[in-house]
Amino acid sequence: MRSVTVRDILRLALPIGTTIIAGSAGLSHQVTWVAMLRTTLPAFAELRGGELALLSVEAALALDSRLTLANLVRRLSTAPVAAIAVTGAVEAEDAGAAEEARLPLLKLPNGCDLREVEREVARLVSDYEAQLERRGAQLYNSLTQRSLAGDGVPGLLETLAERTGQSVACYGANGELRAQRGRGSARIALQALRPTKSGDSSLLNQQIWVESIGPPHYPTGYLALAGVNLDEWDRLAARQGASALGLEFAKEQAVQAAEERLRGDFVANILAGPPGDPAALIRRGQELGYNLTLPHVALLFRLDDDNSVALNRVSSSIQGELNRRGIAAPLSQRETSVLCLLPLTDSTPRPRELADALRDRLASDYPGITLSLGNPAPMLAEWSRTVEEAEQALLLGRQLFGIERVVAFSDLGVYRLLVRLRETPELWTFYRETLSALAAYDQKQDGELIKTLEAYFNHLGNLRATSEALHVHRNTLLYRLERIKQISGLDLNNSDEHFALWLALRAHRVLRTMDEA
Repeated sequence: MRSVTVRDILRLALPIGTTIIAGSAGLSHQVTWVAMLRTTLPAFAELRGGELALLSVEAALALDSRLTLANLVRRLSTAPVAAIAVTGAVEAEDAGAAEEARLPLLKLPNGCDLREVEREVARLVSDYEAQLERRGAQLYNSLTQRSLAGDGVPGLLETLAERTGQSVACYGANGELRAQRGRGSARIALQALRPTKSGDSSLLNQQIWVESIGPPHYPTGYLALAGVNLDEWDRLAARQGASALGLEFAKEQAVQAAEERLRGDFVANILAGPPGDPAALIRRGQELGYNLTLPHVALLFRLDDDNSVALNRVSSSIQGELNRRGIAAPLSQRETSVLCLLPLTDSTPRPRELADALRDRLASDYPGITLSLGNPAPMLAEWSRTVEEAEQALLLGRQLFGIERVVAFSDLGVYRLLVRLRETPELWTFYRETLSALAAYDQKQDGELIKTLEAYFNHLGNLRATSEALHVHRNTLLYRLERIKQISGLDLNNSDEHFALWLALRAHRVLRTMDEA
């Protein structure tokens, strides 16, 4: 049979609200059974040592006026009992006697049923595992009741801290602290913690247990308990707390999803075409917290991992960062990206600076994230234009610049013109007359003529720099340049034909995006 201490009794059997009046040094005393004040003298019979003594101060005095709590503490400490739990008034003399005897004196909540307390203690001593599971179920029920009452995450953490006596904290999916209840070193440790998985760890001499919240592959957050010594009850409480917080998070996400659908539909209506009643849209925007009379710029976020769960997390992170900065911006979650229409005011950072800051903030949690910017849209009628520009910047930017930076439509230079022309017959005709033969040759022969041409232009026609960049001999480079002339029919020494090949090479990059659009 597992040994049970006074500390175990306090956490797993006594009613919530029980306090330690004195004798905390004896909380490690082993409890062998429970003994209750008798209705006739002697007040406690056949004590063998190690019992938890239960009594009502009033009942003891009614039995014998000499049975003050201080006298009972002194007598029972010689038995010796493990601890005393009482209802009624506790005087300073009583606490002093308990402290002197190093005997835990526990004050039960007023009005509690001592017979029920006796049964709970007996259950724990006789079958620790069953009582542990029973208390776990009671804790989960209390947590869900608080969630249903609308107490939110802070209320759930308050209950966990109360039931375990440990410091607790809740974190978002990215490990950011959302809320905590605690004190001292444990509180500081939880503030410094940024969990990424479940398990045991230590920080600032505190033992920490972390439970993931939500699905194991895509947790929606984390719950952590911290203390000097965490035990089986703490871990069970953490599991129950994580389950209850999972429901709370799901509730929050359902509300957020409804709000996002509302906002997303609102954005979609604006982008669908010219507004029939701009004034009505502006009023509707005000109801949602947006000032649509300001200029806006499209900011597009895309993940390499574009599953809906990851996008939900990204959307929540973006919304949280905007809220932290006091920016009210319409968000719309799309199939593979998140669209933000960023308002431009004198008090908000420049769009590029804010986009860079957002990328730096999100990149550690979402390494594959790419951000792009359109040009500012002064009015609602131009929102579709700035969104289209952000889409084009995203598509081309990933090819031209990779995913390590924010790409603005204004960064694209000549590509901005070619994007507008990519579905016109004129651009395709120009491409066929200049570069298509080279592209066909490379594909058939597994050649590198287009790669050579790109390096040649990147190094402004410097043969030495180009050959070093390609890691080929100068003669090999000269041979390839001659083949380019033969196959394309264009001479790089002719300024017009040189420019035509330079422009065709950029058209080649744009036309390759047709399959990705």
